[in-house]
Amino acid sequence: MKKILLGLFCLGLVPDTMAFSVMRTPKVYHVEITNESDYDRKDEPVVITSKEINRIKWIDVNVRVTDNGAPVQYQLDDMDGDLQNDELFFVTDIKAHSRKVIDVEFCGEQDTTKWTDRIYTALQFRDKKDKFPDLLRVEAKGSTNLFNDIYMHGVTIESELVGYRIYFDERQNIDLYGKKYRRIELPETQFYTTAEQLKAGYGVDVLWAGKAMGCGSLKRYGADNVANWTDVGIRGQRVVTTGPLRTVIEVYDIGREMFGRSGSFFEETTRQYYTLVAGHRDLQVDVNTDRGYHTYCTGVQKVGVTAEDSVRRGHKSEGWIRDGIAASWGCDYPDMGKKHIWAPEAIGMAVYVPQMYVDKSFEDELNYVYVLRPKKEKIRYYVSFCADKEEQGYHNAHDWFASLDEWKHKIEHPVKIRVKK
Repeated sequence: MKKILLGLFCLGLVPDTMAFSVMRTPKVYHVEITNESDYDRKDEPVVITSKEINRIKWIDVNVRVTDNGAPVQYQLDDMDGDLQNDELFFVTDIKAHSRKVIDVEFCGEQDTTKWTDRIYTALQFRDKKDKFPDLLRVEAKGSTNLFNDIYMHGVTIESELVGYRIYFDERQNIDLYGKKYRRIELPETQFYTTAEQLKAGYGVDVLWAGKAMGCGSLKRYGADNVANWTDVGIRGQRVVTTGPLRTVIEVYDIGREMFGRSGSFFEETTRQYYTLVAGHRDLQVDVNTDRGYHTYCTGVQKVGVTAEDSVRRGHKSEGWIRDGIAASWGCDYPDMGKKHIWAPEAIGMAVYVPQMYVDKSFEDELNYVYVLRPKKEKIRYYVSFCADKEEQGYHNAHDWFASLDEWKHKIEHPVKIRVKK
């Protein structure tokens, strides 16, 4: 029946009375991408919404994406949860000060190219009997401790360059997985790399946050204090969408009680969305709150600042905070309880916060911190890191810090995307 309907869609024979909108005849759209910045872009993300192409909903419709005739890997995403795809996503390379056109054909020849997944996403229960079943959502009362019931302690995402996980507890810290080679590894190591896997060249957890804020973790802020997400009514994590090229996950806290300006208590909901794209080491973090006048904070810890000189392996703890960027470089044990397996790791970390969201900045004994104030109940910032162990990466503070200006420039000067018939 599916094949019959698909054939009818492409021939334009579907009656108007059907409950969903589809593309009736083969149609080609041209996606014009312009890079006006001073830097080449590699794996530049391109998003085309259904509203930009005849307000269609893509259901069982053949899609073929090509760049000068060559097939381009893509994914279709259901972003609003109505079981109908409403975004087309792909990545492309484009030179500085140049323009290119990508063709998108609907109801034409189906792309049969065998592609490799460049993104990994996992939200799993720690259930060995059922082989760690995959989940789309975990939700519990804020007082319920599920930290050890979720495999890898929270939702985990990976590109070829880096891996991240976000703890399912009151810290909601972002933890880091660094790799020697550019490949997907977490299906094998699951953040718990064995001694044998390390010898075989696999990556490893590279950060011990302790009481610090990790790398770009979103925290509450009040009374001049950085605070965890305690006293929440409901805590949850959800996979919004994932595919071979992009993953979007949600972390949310519902029903937090706070003392308001009027002297009364009220509830607040905060939702954090984390987007990781193939070929990228950085995360885009979007925060939505129904109480836009609250303040939050993020930043990076001063990695290695508490380590002894013998542990730092010659990497001095360095860092700074200015112009919307908080950055650090250092070396320390990634897990204080497994020093016999995991040696000290040198890493660089960074957060970029656009000035419109910056309330103030400061540093304390363990962190470089930006205090954030929402605009129209929203915040957007960016997180990135590198591991010294990378073959094709940064191996000292100078090179890592020097790369951040280009990173910031690319964020502030996005490519322009225009869809034409």
